[in-house]
Amino acid sequence: MKSVLKCNENYKDKFKASRCLLTISVGQEAHEGEKFLSTIKTVNNSFLSCILLVDDSLQRHTMALDSKQDADDFYEFSLKCGDEWLERNSESLRELTILENIIRWDKWLTHKNYIEQHKNIEKLLSTDAEYKKSFEEAIEVFLNRYHSRLKNSSVFDFKRAHRLCLDYLIEECTSLCLWPELECHFEVYPGQRNSAMRDTHKKFVLDVYPSLLHAVYIKFKGRHQFKPQCLKLNTMDIDHRQQASKF
Repeated sequence: MKSVLKCNENYKDKFKASRCLLTISVGQEAHEGEKFLSTIKTVNNSFLSCILLVDDSLQRHTMALDSKQDADDFYEFSLKCGDEWLERNSESLRELTILENIIRWDKWLTHKNYIEQHKNIEKLLSTDAEYKKSFEEAIEVFLNRYHSRLKNSSVFDFKRAHRLCLDYLIEECTSLCLWPELECHFEVYPGQRNSAMRDTHKKFVLDVYPSLLHAVYIKFKGRHQFKPQCLKLNTMDIDHRQQASKF
């Protein structure tokens, strides 16, 4: 399995002097086994250093899509999924020779500036139609893909799913605005940045930190589609039918 980095060609000359943020969606096929090892090799050979971010508690929103329970009811389960991902991939992580640090999603949820930034995102969503549109587009893409894979799609609650997706995106975009403190020049992920994250980077990050957090897409040669996301904990499985995108 080979992987390559896709991005603005002007960025590639800067990789060797740059720190990257490798974001991990727990349960994604791309972040397991042979594909993850391929990613590690590519990152090692491309960047100066790396911080790894485990997006575990963020996944509580998508876990709730297949349940009538609230997203926060899955908080502890999402943390345990993160614990098990770290344990399951410990040998692979030892191969990431440029690794500086591993951080978990709760770092952002408990950040001193999280609430204020969350309000800033919500305020712009209420006043900027184009920004709001970028969130709606991301939700539509995700839900159309998700709904098409359901075995019993006739009972799917789109209104509830939309709210869960919006909460997910607001939390994700709020956290993106806090990532500059890591001083990572690039975010590396096996999927293109969704429209909400893309516009949040433009509106909240780029002007203040023009050299930070540019999106880099990992592409696996010969692989056109990923299997659905599957979150496992001991004997429990939750299949969320996500492709290779945090959203």
